[in-house]
Amino acid sequence: MALDYRNPNDWGRCSLTDNALKLQQFKALNPTATKREINIFLCSLYLPLTVTEFLATHETIDDHPYSAAFGQFLGNGIDADIANILAFGSKRFDLISDDFDDPVRQLATRIYSRFEEMGYWHKLPQSSSNIDYDYIPY
Repeated sequence: MALDYRNPNDWGRCSLTDNALKLQQFKALNPTATKREINIFLCSLYLPLTVTEFLATHETIDDHPYSAAFGQFLGNGIDADIANILAFGSKRFDLISDDFDDPVRQLATRIYSRFEEMGYWHKLPQSSSNIDYDYIPY
């Protein structure tokens, strides 16, 4: 069954279906959109997903638009939902703890700062076949 963004019966089933419909709608309303504009739009669709929804619909973390940051935050013991928010470049360390001396918050801040210094969020996510390994911070 194909989804049609103009069909009101296709909307509201789940956030993933709605995101697919939003993408169809965006492409239909912006036929001359550049790849950059489409990528920016796609990234804006992922942020509202919880990590449970993301992991249920994607086979690996590599499918995440900001997989390097997401993996670093997850790999260092940061809650998956918070790691997802941080991976998109949002400085929401208060979600970890209000205590500035909290070791997990300090670790997240250091990881975030490394990515920020490298200009990680200024680069658009690339398809897996065209990865520029010079911009993957480790």
